[in-house]
Amino acid sequence: MHNRQIIIGIATLSALAVSATLAVRGQFAEKPEGLGDIVKGITRWVSGVPEEYLAVSAVDLKLAPGDPIFLQEADGSFRQIGRVRNHFGPPAVRNSNGKTTTAVTEHATRKATVVFYGDSVRQAFPDGYMLEYHTTPTSLDWVARTMATPERQKEIAKIIAADWEKHREKIVTRLQPVIETSIGKAVSAIEAELPSVMNSHRGDFAKLADRYQVEVIRSQIVPLVRSEILPIVQEEVRPLAMELGKDLWDRVSLWSFTWRYLYDVSPLPQKNAVKLEFDRFLKEEATPALAERSDEFVALTEQILKRISRSEKVRSVVRENLKKIATDAELQNIVWAVVQEAAINNQALRTSLRDYWASAEVQEAMSVASTSFEPTARAIGDSLFGSRESGVSPEFARVLRAQILMKDRRWFVIVPKGKLPLPQPDLASGELAMYAATESMPYPIEFEGSEQSPLTNLQDPE
Repeated sequence: MHNRQIIIGIATLSALAVSATLAVRGQFAEKPEGLGDIVKGITRWVSGVPEEYLAVSAVDLKLAPGDPIFLQEADGSFRQIGRVRNHFGPPAVRNSNGKTTTAVTEHATRKATVVFYGDSVRQAFPDGYMLEYHTTPTSLDWVARTMATPERQKEIAKIIAADWEKHREKIVTRLQPVIETSIGKAVSAIEAELPSVMNSHRGDFAKLADRYQVEVIRSQIVPLVRSEILPIVQEEVRPLAMELGKDLWDRVSLWSFTWRYLYDVSPLPQKNAVKLEFDRFLKEEATPALAERSDEFVALTEQILKRISRSEKVRSVVRENLKKIATDAELQNIVWAVVQEAAINNQALRTSLRDYWASAEVQEAMSVASTSFEPTARAIGDSLFGSRESGVSPEFARVLRAQILMKDRRWFVIVPKGKLPLPQPDLASGELAMYAATESMPYPIEFEGSEQSPLTNLQDPE
């Protein structure tokens, strides 16, 4: 009886396999990548002779029964040639009804039994092979990198550029007044709050200034001025100062100052004759002489600044102190506190902007902008996620399978036998080595969803 059931089962499976193969061959003769290839692959999988091995790792690898094993073909594509059968996880769990359930769960392990179908692995690697372990990241960063590939970024940039070129004038015309008014209100609110904020931190700035007075000005700037800057100033100013002094000396009248001085020290009632003469000299002689040489003073100042700026020692000290000030943790804390109190925590700023953005003027402008941008948003969404016509994008399909369906999370790739990274597992005869890959790779098989299944086109013969 048992043998007869086995024979009937084998005959039934054989008939189904032959029927499916013939049907697919007739239905999909012009579609080599359609269901026919899938059935052929299943046929090879079922008809292959399974080979089972024990795989060992030197570190814990998270596995689950059914995790696929891939072999890379000569054309660079990947084909699944095996799977993980057992990861020696926890024993089966008995539920409340007394029945034993064996849920497929992942488990961190250092050994597993793997199954290969056929001898394609031994043919591809006659000198031996290993199992390279890969995982799909679960972080949001991986989702962003997977969805926004460089090609997708270029495509989205083109969509935005084309839409902006089309609607730029209308959007700018409506949004520019809104932006300008918002900035004006923000600046006014911050200006109104800033004096009180600065006053509250006056003690912090004074303490910081005292420290800079000691650490920077007295210890470095003052010695620099004495050793580098003053000699340059003296050297440049001396010729013009000598010439100007000689000119003023020629203009002064010693006799006028002498008799006025004697007049002031005499018992006569008026005592400011020298002062009056000095004021007259400054106004009528010295000031015109200085005004005549204003261009020379400007040129002299420029020359002094040029020489000071070319001094490597001056530049080095200034650069070092600017860097020290810019990276000063105390200064950064004070500045951040001022910004936070004047802008971020400014309730008047929030209220002003909220009331303005809720106004009819802003709502109308935003409505015009959003209506203009809606086709662009849809085009960007179609590029990232796919559309009804083109199907789900390969990138979105990859994210859905990994993050929602919890698939394609772990897999092995067959690689030639070579040097293993440390630590190395202790292998017995006939055992395979498995190790975590050092370079990441995407899941080898893509599920694009770009075409409907050919089965959906089949019609009921009735």
